[in-house]
Amino acid sequence: MGMIGNYIALDDIQIKQIADGEIELEQLDLTANETLDIDKSWQAIHYLLCGDICEGAPPLGYVVPMLDENMVDFAEYGAFYLFCAQVEEAFHAVAKLSERDVVNLYRFEAMLEDGVYPIVSDEDGESFFEYLLANLRAIQSFYEKVAAKKQGVIFYIL
Repeated sequence: MGMIGNYIALDDIQIKQIADGEIELEQLDLTANETLDIDKSWQAIHYLLCGDICEGAPPLGYVVPMLDENMVDFAEYGAFYLFCAQVEEAFHAVAKLSERDVVNLYRFEAMLEDGVYPIVSDEDGESFFEYLLANLRAIQSFYEKVAAKKQGVIFYIL
């Protein structure tokens, strides 16, 4: 088992209610809306796009959102929300990334040195790249659907 990154699409009204503490994420049926599980790739994708384990400027910092100002209490690690406009920004930024762009951003040795989750010392850099790329493509597709529906997202780790 491990720390799995998950997204759920919600409308901005629900996200505002969660952000304002009017409703708690635990009260929602997390399987009732469009969801995405990116396995353990969340921190590595964030690092790939932002060059840091948890900090990252928008719009790429919105792809795996971990902004303190957008955090709500949920489970052990909290949850992070984006409104529709932020999802659209993230989608447009990530949609532009070709495989060549991702290859150019990929710094396996730096990830290993910085202790990026879930990399272990005997990890194969090529296999790990393929794993990241597959999950990044899944995020691109998810954000495209969510942006088209004019929804926001909640990202959480379980």
